[in-house]
Amino acid sequence: MDSPGPPIRRRWMVALVVLELVWGAGYLLRTGFVLDGETVFCLWDDAMISMRYARNLASGDGLVWNPGGERVQGFSNPAVTLVMAGLHRLPVAPRHVSLLFQLLALALQCVSLVLLWRLARRVAPEHAGLAPAAALAFALCAPVQIWALQGADTAFVGAWLLACLALLAGRGGQTWPRRLPVALALGAAIRPDATVFALAVIVASGLPPGARTRRLLVATIPLAAVWVVLLAGGWLYYGDPLPNTWYLKAVGSPRLLVIRSGLEQLGARLPGLAPALALAAFAAWRRRGDPVVLAAASCIVAGLAYDVWTGGDWLGADYASRYAVPVLPLLLLLAIDGAGGLVGILGARLPVGARTGLALAAGAGVALLASPRLARVEWFDPRAATLLKAVNVQNFRTARFLREHTSPDTSVAVHWAGVTPYFAERPAIDVLGRSDRHIAKLVVERFLPGHSKWDWDYVLAERRPDVFVEVSRGLGDRNDFRAAYFEARSRDGLTFFVRRDARAKLLDPELEIIHLPPLRPPAQRTPRRPAGDAKGGL
Repeated sequence: MDSPGPPIRRRWMVALVVLELVWGAGYLLRTGFVLDGETVFCLWDDAMISMRYARNLASGDGLVWNPGGERVQGFSNPAVTLVMAGLHRLPVAPRHVSLLFQLLALALQCVSLVLLWRLARRVAPEHAGLAPAAALAFALCAPVQIWALQGADTAFVGAWLLACLALLAGRGGQTWPRRLPVALALGAAIRPDATVFALAVIVASGLPPGARTRRLLVATIPLAAVWVVLLAGGWLYYGDPLPNTWYLKAVGSPRLLVIRSGLEQLGARLPGLAPALALAAFAAWRRRGDPVVLAAASCIVAGLAYDVWTGGDWLGADYASRYAVPVLPLLLLLAIDGAGGLVGILGARLPVGARTGLALAAGAGVALLASPRLARVEWFDPRAATLLKAVNVQNFRTARFLREHTSPDTSVAVHWAGVTPYFAERPAIDVLGRSDRHIAKLVVERFLPGHSKWDWDYVLAERRPDVFVEVSRGLGDRNDFRAAYFEARSRDGLTFFVRRDARAKLLDPELEIIHLPPLRPPAQRTPRRPAGDAKGGL
């Protein structure tokens, strides 16, 4: 008998799901913090932007950034934002809603683990160790876990992609299940750029002989329908068919700079990914007649290529890019299968137990190598600080002060556009353009993933925020800013900047006011004149 019986397989799967739940729950608790006796949970900052939109929708103010303000689509995950809005309808304090979302993400991670197990059983039924090894690799892969549990939409995209491939695998890849085209189309509703993965599955699994044209047509009609709904909804509700984030990140910077940034980030991750990529390529070549394997391999290529095309992620290579994270489980699966195939080619005849042990070792090895060092430490060391936790604590402190010590109409300019606006409950101005149409549509000659655009002339003259939470990118060196604003310090050490004619909106009489002197322009050197000029020249 070449494989353990179903009861043994079931026990392995249950054990790995329990491992995912226990370790994941421990990580969630580490993301929370306590201030003045209050326990607070919040997602990573970008996810809290979607949470602000969701909270406003649940409160009856519409799917907007500021209640009563301009309608700007500053989120890029429609279905996820609607899920967040549903959570806000529950009788839970705002400081705990994020935990509910994180628990939902943890549940999705468990679903993904089971789906990956089943996909592995379909890809290599003769390899008993592949399923547990792939599931173990999933649980050990730090970027896959951290991004999901920090509230990024990777948990939703990853579970959706694995579910689509599991549907395809259920028919052997030769015949499409009727539900598959609809399932593929749902990815665009989760996150529009998940269309890249949907197209990869459609094209790769549509290559085998048969009614190719009809299959591709049937597959693309539901996807096109979802896009029509998204574009029409954007146009009717926001006055623009595309999300504001598309203008902010996809256009307006030199394309060569964008691609160079993407290649640099991929190059930084390549040493860790290289073993998995080589083994996965071998597995794909070895099983090149299998449409399911071909679809998985195509998704991996599409994810990495899309990541390069978009310039990578703003946290660089330290945590891997969110755009490529959903395909990492597929990469690990094929890599482990490739390692098993390599052992077979070398002629090793091993008993089932030894083969399973080697598969588990290979799974652990490729997962750890594919995890950048900083992410690996964070995931495995219970004492390590979690992603942006110190920043979240500081932003929450600022938000609480603004909520308690400013009038409700105080406009607040933010660089970190998630945690502070969500908890401050004040009109917010996003100076980096996620929810500002003018800034998002700027054309600039620089590229920093997600943070390339700002316009201080526009912000100071037209938006005129009452408060700047912080200054950066040359704002503090402008004399017009220093003339219009003063620095304020609270008794507990918070520092921010207040417009001089908005002083009455600050309700804390103990604020320390510090005036900002103008900066002197740099002294201009008088060019040295040739000898004799002072006497009328030579």
